[in-house]
Amino acid sequence: MFITLIACLMLVIGAVSAENTDAFCDSQNGLSIGNDISDIVTGTDDSTVESNSLSSDGASSVSVNVKVNYEYADDANNLVPDFYLVSNDKYLNFTKMFDINTKNYVLKIDNFNGNSLNISAMTAGYGTEVKVIDGADLTKLISFELKASEAYKLGRTVTEIADSKLDFKTADDVLAITTAGVANLNGKTSEDAMEAIVNYGKISYSNVLMLRQSAVDPVDFAFVVKKGKELKAIVFQNASTKYSYLGTISEDMTKSEWNKYYNAVIGENAWAFASLANGWSAGVSREILQEAAFHGHICEGTLGGYSIIQALLKYYPPEQETNPGGVGSPADITAYKVLGVPGGSDDDAALFFLDDTIGKTGYVGMNTTYTGATENMLGFIKWYSKTKTGDLIIISFNSTNVKKLFTKETKINPDAGSLEELKYNSWWIKQINTNPEKLVDFLYEFTGLNQEQYNYLMGTTDNVTYDGEPFDYGMDGHGLDLDYILSLNLSTAKRATGNAVQGKLTDDEIKQIGIDAANKAKEIIKEELGIDVGRDDVDFLALTDAGYAFLNGQDTVIARDGLYEVLGGTLYSQNVLSLHQAVWKPLWFAFAFRYPDSDEVNMIYLRYNSDTKDFFVGTLDGDKVVNIGFETLNNSAKLRAIEKSFVPDGNWFNVQTIVNAWNEHPLFDQMATFLYHAHVCPGVQPGFFITDHILNEYPLGENESYTYIASSIYCKDDSLTYLLDLSPGLGSYYVQKLPKNETVSEYIGGGTQEGIIVVWDNNLNIGRASIVSFKWATIDQSMYSTSEAKRAAQIKAYIDIYANNENPNIKSLPVVSTDSEKWITEEQFNMLKQGSGDDYNAITYLKSLKDVTKEDLLKAMNENSNSNSNSNSNSNSNSNTNSNSNSNSNSNSNSNNPATPTKTYSPSYSRSIGTSGAVANNAPAVSDDSLSDSESDDSQDSPSDAKSYEVSKTPATKTADSNSLIYALIGVLAIGVVLGLGYMKRKN
Repeated sequence: MFITLIACLMLVIGAVSAENTDAFCDSQNGLSIGNDISDIVTGTDDSTVESNSLSSDGASSVSVNVKVNYEYADDANNLVPDFYLVSNDKYLNFTKMFDINTKNYVLKIDNFNGNSLNISAMTAGYGTEVKVIDGADLTKLISFELKASEAYKLGRTVTEIADSKLDFKTADDVLAITTAGVANLNGKTSEDAMEAIVNYGKISYSNVLMLRQSAVDPVDFAFVVKKGKELKAIVFQNASTKYSYLGTISEDMTKSEWNKYYNAVIGENAWAFASLANGWSAGVSREILQEAAFHGHICEGTLGGYSIIQALLKYYPPEQETNPGGVGSPADITAYKVLGVPGGSDDDAALFFLDDTIGKTGYVGMNTTYTGATENMLGFIKWYSKTKTGDLIIISFNSTNVKKLFTKETKINPDAGSLEELKYNSWWIKQINTNPEKLVDFLYEFTGLNQEQYNYLMGTTDNVTYDGEPFDYGMDGHGLDLDYILSLNLSTAKRATGNAVQGKLTDDEIKQIGIDAANKAKEIIKEELGIDVGRDDVDFLALTDAGYAFLNGQDTVIARDGLYEVLGGTLYSQNVLSLHQAVWKPLWFAFAFRYPDSDEVNMIYLRYNSDTKDFFVGTLDGDKVVNIGFETLNNSAKLRAIEKSFVPDGNWFNVQTIVNAWNEHPLFDQMATFLYHAHVCPGVQPGFFITDHILNEYPLGENESYTYIASSIYCKDDSLTYLLDLSPGLGSYYVQKLPKNETVSEYIGGGTQEGIIVVWDNNLNIGRASIVSFKWATIDQSMYSTSEAKRAAQIKAYIDIYANNENPNIKSLPVVSTDSEKWITEEQFNMLKQGSGDDYNAITYLKSLKDVTKEDLLKAMNENSNSNSNSNSNSNSNSNTNSNSNSNSNSNSNSNNPATPTKTYSPSYSRSIGTSGAVANNAPAVSDDSLSDSESDDSQDSPSDAKSYEVSKTPATKTADSNSLIYALIGVLAIGVVLGLGYMKRKN
C-alpha cells in the first residue's frame, strides 16, 4: 500500500504538463503515504477568507483554493480533509483555512518558489487523490472527488438500511456489532466499514463493537435499537447488503421468535449478537462488553471470569510488576501469573482484565482436569523477588451453585435453552453490578511457594539454579496441576482488607476527561510548536489506556468518545488508539505529531489526577513536547531523563514503541495486535507470518477449526491469539512453556519449534497436526548504538516486510515451516492438550506418533467402532449432543479423560481452604530465565539458508466437499427440532 501510494506521488511529481493531471491512488484508509513532513500548520475550521484568488507577497506566498467532494456528499458536513503539498520533491509548510461561505478550503503557502504544486487530499475511509497543478492554474479552484473504499461503502450501505428499518432517531440507544476489522474484504482488512458506521453520525463511537475474528471469517453486522425494554435488530452477513434478519432480539422473545432469528442468522454469531445485545441492554459495563467482544460472546464464563478478577483484586491486590524473564521484551511485565484450564471462558477474562496475555508469559494453561482442576478454576501467583517466594490463590465460580441460586430467585432453569441463558446472563450482570464476589469461591489461598515449585507450574526457558545447585535442564510448564499443588502442603495466605473506593462519575464526566485531555494537548502543541491541530488530522495521534484502566473502580471506555469528539480520529483510522493495560493502571494520554519526510515524532504525555481533576504534564528540560523518534532512541542519556520526568509511570517503552510504529503506517491487523500486546517489539512479529502461513497452508474446510498448542512462549503468541481468533477461553489455545533446548527446530537451521497447529474435523472426529517452526529475519542494526534504537530498526523492518515495502536493512526474510504432519485421533488430540505427561511434551509426543494416512485412520477407527462398540459408546457423551448444554461455553470440554500421565511425586489430597497467613508485600520476579534488555531474544536474528518466507495477503478460502454438504443438509433439517431449546456453535 505504501509503495503504491509513493509510486503515485512520484508519478505526479515528475509529470510535466501545462494541464492538471489527476492520479487516484487506491489507498485502503487514505493514510499510507510518505514517512514524514517538516511542519504542517493547520488553521481552525471556522476561519474565513475573502477570496478564492491567488495572492502573493513578492511572488513567494500563494493561497490555493481547494474543494473536496466525497462520494457520500453528507460526509462533507462531518469530515475534514487533510492535505500534503509537495514541490521540487519537498513537502511544504502551509496553513489550512475553511471558507464558510464557499465551503472551500484555502491552503496558504509561504516561500513558494516552484513552478508546479503536487497536492494530495485524504480522509480516512477514502482513497487519496493526487493532483499536479502548474503555474497559472494555481489561481483556479482545484476540485477533488474522493472515492470511498469498498469496506467503507459496505459499512455505509448497511448502516443506511439499518436506520431506514430501525429508525435510529426514535431509539433510546443504538448498538452496532460487527466482525469488520481484521476480517478481510476483497483481500484487504475491513476496518473502514466501522469508520463509515461512526461517520454516519447516529451511533456513538463507544457503541460500535468489533468482534474479534480472523482474516478469513465473513464480514457480518448487527444493528440493535433499544426502546424501553424492547430490543430490535437487523443483521447482515457475509458482506451482503441484503439483510438476513429483521426483528426482535430480546431475551423476552418467544421460542418461535428465537427459532426465526436462529434460522436466519447462520453460525456462531447468532449467539454472539444476541448475548452482546442483551448484555448491553441489561447494563453490563462497557469494559465487560469490550472483553466479551474479544472473547466472542457473553456467557457464564465471561461474567464469572470478571467476578473472579474483581474478588482477586479486592483481597490480593497488585503490588508491583516485573519482567518474567525468558524470551520476550522489556515491557513483558505482569503483577500476576495465571494458571488456567483452556475451555472455560473465564481464562479470557484473566488475559484481558489483568493484561496477563500469553505473549507476556503471564499465562500457562493445559488440560489438567485429570488432576482435579476444572475449567472454571483460575490460579494466580504473586511472586516476591526479594524472598523468592510467592502466593498461590485459586478461585472458581461454582456453576452448579450459581445456577441453583438463579433458579431459586427467578424460577427459571438456565439450562432449558438459549432464551433462558440470556435471562441468566442478565441476572449475572445485576449481581456483578452489586456484589460480584458472592458468585465466586476462594478454593485455596496459599503462601510460601518456592522457586522450584514456581518453575514446575510456569515452566522455564533456560537452565535454572536452586539453592546454588545448577540444573542441567529447564522445566516444562505444567499449569494448574492441582494434584501437585495440593501435595506441597503450603501455608495459608492472608487476605488484604479489601476496602476499595468506588467512583461515582457520570458518563458525561468520564467523557469530559477525554475532551479535556485532547484540548490540553492542542493547547500545548499550539504553545510550543505553533501548530493548530484540527479534526481528522492524519498525522496526529491520541494514544491512551482509557477503556482498559479503571478510575476508582469505574471503566473509562467512554473517555474515548471525548477524544473522538475533539479530534475526529478513531481506532479504524489509527488516530485514536487504546493500549491494552491492566485495570489498576493510571489513566494516561499520549498525543503525537508525525511528519511525512523525517523520523521525527513529537509527543506530549498526560496523566489524569482524579483527586484534582486535572493532568500531570510530562516535561523534559522544561519542554512539554519532546521528539521521541530515532534520534532520541539512540541517545541513552536522554532516554534515562525521559523515564524520570517525561513519562515516569513505567510505561515509556509501551508508549514510545506504539507511537514510533504508528509513524511507520502499519496495516490495521498489525496495529490491532500491537495494541492488544500493549507494545511493539520484534518478538510479536513472527505471529503475523505464522498466521499467514497457517491460513494459506491449512485453510479451514467445513466443520473444521484450529487449535494451537504453544511451546516456545514469547510476544508472538499474542499476535497468533488475536489474528487466528483463538484463545484459552475458547478452548483453542493451549500453553505449555518449554525450555529452549526442547524447541530447537529440526526442520529449519537456526529456527525454533514454536508449537503445534491442529486442524480438527468436528464431523469426522480426526485432526491434522503439524509442528510450526520459525526463523528470524536478518536485519542490519549497525547504524545504531542503543538497544532501543536497534529494536526500533527491527520493528520498522518487520512492518515493511509484512506490507511488502522495500527496506535496505533487511538482509534475509523470515522463514516459516510446518513439519512432522500427523493425522490424529481424539484420544491423541486430548493427549496433546494435556501436554502428554512427564515422559513427553506436546512436541515430542507428536513426533512419537506413527504416520498414517487419513484414509487408513478412518478405516481403523471404523473397524474399532464395529468390533468394540460398547467400550466406546460414551466417549462423546458431552460433546455437542445437546444444544442446551452447549450454550454454556464451560460445559462441554471434558468428555474424554485419557490415561493419567505418570507422576513422580506423592500428592496430598487435602482440600482445606487456607484463610490465614502472612501478607505479601513485594512483587514477582523470576530470575532463572531472565535476559537483560540488550540480550533479549526478541532482538536476535540470523542469516537464513532456507527458503525465505514470502508475505501473501491473499485470504485462505473455506470449501466444502460433497460429504460435508450432506452432513450440513442433515444438520439444517435437525435444527428445526432443537432451535427452541438452545443453539449450536463451532467454538466453546
